[in-house]
Amino acid sequence: MSVELVGLIPAAGQAKRVSPLPGSKELFPVGFREVEIDGHVQLRPKVVSQYLLDNMFRAGVRKVWIVLGRGKWDIMHYYGDGSQFGGHIAYLLMDRLWGMPYTLDQAYPWLNQATVLFGMPDTVFTPSNAFVRMLARHQETHADVTLGIFPTDRPEKLCPVKLDETGKVLGMTDKPTHSEIKNTWGCACWSPRFTGFMHDFLTALAPPSKEVVLADVFRAAIQEGLAVQGVYFEDGEYIDVGTPDDLVLAVRRFSGR
Repeated sequence: MSVELVGLIPAAGQAKRVSPLPGSKELFPVGFREVEIDGHVQLRPKVVSQYLLDNMFRAGVRKVWIVLGRGKWDIMHYYGDGSQFGGHIAYLLMDRLWGMPYTLDQAYPWLNQATVLFGMPDTVFTPSNAFVRMLARHQETHADVTLGIFPTDRPEKLCPVKLDETGKVLGMTDKPTHSEIKNTWGCACWSPRFTGFMHDFLTALAPPSKEVVLADVFRAAIQEGLAVQGVYFEDGEYIDVGTPDDLVLAVRRFSGR
């Protein structure tokens, strides 16, 4: 029996770190893409979130849920049903801005027994086959969660992950004041067991006394005995376009392509 793959993308945030912007940060142009117009291949702007969609579609995903916040209708207008970008895209609405995990959990009734590929639409990461390699490890180890982990010289701004020699995730710290571990997780895939675990975990907390981050859910899953693996992309790169410095970096780098 084949496993259904579903992409899950949160897009409910307000982009306060890089405001003001003329529209949703997920649609900020970063580089170019080739499109065929009237029989001719031409260059057109490539928005930052399309890099994530391309990586998902490359791994075999054909259905993607994008969870929107109010006022972010330009994302739906831009991508439409997804057919022009390589897959099928549907949209959900999240009103309660309690943190990214609650945004993701909005898709719970529609995920069923799917394996979920998750990434943040204001990031660009390499290698371009990251999800392909993560899925291979996920299936090989029968993990409940598999994280894509990338080198960084700024772990204090991200979420470094401690791994053992087999790739098992031992722990992680979101935005530590100091870290000897120079990496960060940046994307993930997970099985239905984790989808159910996250739903129950968040339901028990609601309403949360403080903002919940996804690292909180991953740590709780580890403590409950779920199998969490990591794939470290030694030559990979992770750019968070939702921060001013990385936004400038991404625009300069990809505009030269």
